[in-house]
Order: sequence, then structure tokens, then C-alpha cells
Amino acid sequence: MINFLSKITNRAQNRISDILKPVEEDLNQLEMKFLDSLTSGNPSLDEIIGYVTKTGGKRLRPALVFLFAKALNNGFLSSNHFYLGEAVEMVHTASLIHDDVIDEAETRRGFLTVGKKWNSRTAVIVGDFILARSLTKLVSVGGVATELFANTLNELCIGEIQQGDQKFKIISFEDYIKKSERKTAKLFVAGAECAAAITPDANNVIIKSVRDYSLNFGIAFQIMDDILNFTGSREKVGKPAGNDLKNGILTAPVLFALQEFEKNNDVTLKKLINNKLKGKKDFNQAMNLIMKSTGIQKSRDLAEYYIEEAVKALDVMEDNVCKTALIDLAIYTLKREF
Repeated sequence: MINFLSKITNRAQNRISDILKPVEEDLNQLEMKFLDSLTSGNPSLDEIIGYVTKTGGKRLRPALVFLFAKALNNGFLSSNHFYLGEAVEMVHTASLIHDDVIDEAETRRGFLTVGKKWNSRTAVIVGDFILARSLTKLVSVGGVATELFANTLNELCIGEIQQGDQKFKIISFEDYIKKSERKTAKLFVAGAECAAAITPDANNVIIKSVRDYSLNFGIAFQIMDDILNFTGSREKVGKPAGNDLKNGILTAPVLFALQEFEKNNDVTLKKLINNKLKGKKDFNQAMNLIMKSTGIQKSRDLAEYYIEEAVKALDVMEDNVCKTALIDLAIYTLKREF
């Protein structure tokens, strides 16, 4: 643990643009291919696709695909790796559009959601269209790609239903981690594992290493998202603070806070949640209780555990600039602000 903490101290200041330097040109190419691949010829649909692409995120999922591919293949990317990078980003983008419809969200990354800017019906269709385009990329990749992504979409849907069933319910940490795997980590795994599987000479030990890194990275990524839902500014995160809590989604900071207060025989937070935070006063009180607890710090500790496991998984890989980038990207996840 001391060595790992030392890595965080020494490398946490790295900017994401510097970390992704080994795949910067590849991600720029992907950006152009991505928009081109989603062009439909329908002016209304293409306007929305242009808006969705413009408001896109950091492209971390294709970045993992490219970093692992280059790390395992002497710095070389095949056309199939590009198809795979596009596919994983398309699935991610479609899932976010659908999530925003389910959550009736107004903003995403500081921009109006597709459902808010247009309407929910249009958002569902656009999400379906992007998913359909992702299938054409996966068919081009062939091999294990279709099965891996089919299983991932299956898990994602189960995770979404699970989250809906658990609203305002005090769940176990085991259930929380399982949901985080399904809703977030498994898509990181699908892209990265497939990237390794289609790379020549990648044996089962290497593929397991890639899978373990991606799963642990994805869980930590979700935990950090859940922390930022409490601590991040609306300008950077793109959503109001405590938005998940307001919607009845109990994440690591809430679960740790509940645990802490219960040990002190204080059931105030538990009662507020059981009563579904009725009104602004209840919500503000719950937020204050969570923020004054050690829930945020314990959640950071939990994320750090998963990041350490992710970094350990890379031990079997040969050292190169892409492996270094994967380590730095994991550590960056613990310090990101959006």
C-alpha cells in the first residue's frame, strides 16, 4: 500500500491529455470516424448526432482499447481495433442517452440532454440508432466481439432494472459493487478484453490481466463518479450535487454514512431515506449528514483499493509507454474532478 500511495503522490498531477499522449492521434482519428460512421443522411437525425458528438466525454473506453492494443502489439493498431473503439463508444453514448430518458435528466456534462432539447421519444430512437450502428462495427470485428458485447448489454440492462428496484432501499455493499460492475465496469471490460483477444499472440494470462484491470478500473471509476455527485461542482460534473440521492440511488458515500450513524445509534439519515426524502428540507438535511460523515473519505479509500488491484493486474505485461499510460490513467481516476 505504501508503494501505491507513493505512486499516487508522484503521478497524480498528470493531466489526462498527457497520459493519453501515446494514443492521442488514434483518438483524433476515432473522433472523425465516429461522426462519419453515425451520419444517416437524414437532416434531423444528423443534427442530433452532431449535437451528441459535440457534447461527448473523454473517450476513455476507446482509449483503453487503443492503449491495450498498442501495449500488446508493439505499438500497432489494426482496422479492427478502430472498429472496436468506435463500437464501445457508440454503446456507451447510446446507454447515456437512454439513461437520461429513464432518469428524466435535464443536463449531461453541462449540456441539455437529448430528451430535454428535443423530446424523450426522439432520444430513445437516437439511442437505438447509435446502438444499431455499433452492431455493424462489431460484425466487422467478428470473433468474440459480438458475444462479449451482447453479454455486456445484457448485464447493463439488468443493472438498470436492479437500480430501479433499489430506489430508496438500503442495499449491501455487495449489491452496490455488483450494480457498479453491470452499469459501468463491464463495458470497460468488453472493449479492453476484446482488444486483447483480437491481438496476435495475446495468451490467456494476458487476456485475464486485461480483464482484471478493466473490471477494477471500471468499479473505481463508478465509485469516483458517485463521490463527485456529492463533491463536484455543477459546472464541471454537469449535474446538480446530490442528484443521485434525490432520485433514490444510494451510492457508496450514503452507504458508508448510514453505517457510521447506525454505529452511533443515530437513525436520522436512515429515517429520511426510508421516507424517500420528502421535500427540500429532508434532502438538505440528508446531504448535510452525509457530508459531515466520513462517507466520502471511506468511498475514496474503496476506490483506491480497486485502482490498486487494477494496477497489480498489469504486472504480467511487458513495460512500455502504453502500460505506463494505463497505470497513470488508473491513478488519475482517483484525482479527477469531472
